[in-house]
Order: sequence, then C-alpha cells, then structure tokens
Amino acid sequence: MIKKKPASSPLKTSKLEMAETFARRAHRELRATLLRGEFLPATQLTLRGLATRFGTSVMPIREAVSRLAAEHALELRPNRAIRVPDLSRTEIDHLWQIRLLIESEAAALAAEAADEAHIVTLEEVCKMMWRAHRKGDWRAMVEGTGEWAVRLAESSGSAPFIDYVSNLRLRCAPHIARALASGLVPDDDFFAFSLRIQDQIVDAIRRHDAPRARDLRQSDVRTFMDFVYRRLGWD
Repeated sequence: MIKKKPASSPLKTSKLEMAETFARRAHRELRATLLRGEFLPATQLTLRGLATRFGTSVMPIREAVSRLAAEHALELRPNRAIRVPDLSRTEIDHLWQIRLLIESEAAALAAEAADEAHIVTLEEVCKMMWRAHRKGDWRAMVEGTGEWAVRLAESSGSAPFIDYVSNLRLRCAPHIARALASGLVPDDDFFAFSLRIQDQIVDAIRRHDAPRARDLRQSDVRTFMDFVYRRLGWD
C-alpha cells in the first residue's frame, strides 16, 4: 500500500510564500541601491547593517546578498564579510568594451522589434532627462541614463540582451558613482550632446533603422565612458 505524503498546511505554505516575498523585495531594493551608486567600490557591508537599512530581518538580506554575489555585484569574503567589488582598470575597461558591443546591438534589435508602447516610454525618459537638464538636476540626469539603458534593452524584446545589459550596468554602477562622488558641475556640452543622441536613437527606432540605431547607441555609450574616465583622471 502506497502511503500518501501529508499535505502541507496552509499556514506553512503561507510562511514560505511570505519568506520568498521578503527575499525578492530585499534583492530588488539592494540591487536598486547599487544601481543608484549609493555604495562606492570597496565599501564594506554587513548583513545586520543592511537588514536595518531596509527594515527587514537578516534572512532575506542573506539571500539577496547571495544572489547579488552570483551576479558579481557583491563579494563574499572570509569571516562573512561583504564588500562592493573594487575592480581593476583592466576589468573596468573590459566591462565598457562589452557594453559598447551589447548595448549597440540591443539598440539595433529595438529598431526591429520595438512596439509603439516601448517607443513612447523611451520618449518619456528622454523628456524627463531634458527637464532635469534644464533644472540643473545632474543627479537626476545620471540616474536617468541608467533607466534609459534598461528601457532601451527592454525595447529589444530579447531576454538575454535585457539580462546582459542590466548586469553590466549593475557592475559598472559603483565605479561610475566613484567618478561622480565629488558632485557634478553643469557640463552642457556632455549632457546636451548625450541627450541629442538619445533623441536621435528614438527617431531611428521609430523609423526601423537598425544600422543607425546601432551606431548612435555605440556613440552614446562611448561618450558616457569618456566622461566617466575623465572624472576619474584616466586617459
């Protein structure tokens, strides 16, 4: 006679679902914090400190940290220490080289696959960044470049491209934050040039001009890379 497994109680299932929800939220909020550049390279973190910051218990934070370590956005070091990676110049160069390749191809795919809703979203992000530029809100400008990259990748309709672009941005965020840590001054030449390129990318996508979208996005990423490198005092 085959014995049936005892059914899980609704209470136990509810607790498991709740724990999973807390873990997902912790991962989302910690990831967003890294993307905003709130942690500079080599910053030391603790599970308890993060739990206090995000108003949760240690368990979901531990899971969030493990997931982010798997994404190479955090390092798990001896004695349970957590650190934001402090990448070498060579590693950062390689990340930007990969961004140039992948994000330009994502733009080309977007020109082929984006629907009207995606195009309107890209236009709205551009308008938001222009408003921030006119107000001199440089922090909002920098945060907007991150949203722009993700929205553009989403317009490609390709899950692999979306994942790669998102991960590359996540890994670049701390060193970009270091470049901007001393604050921004109005750099009209850079920001206005970058915004004009983004407007042109939207136009290329609307016209389904994949080669132009690819070339423009590559110029956009390279321009931002040059800006960040100048801020870091690099050649």
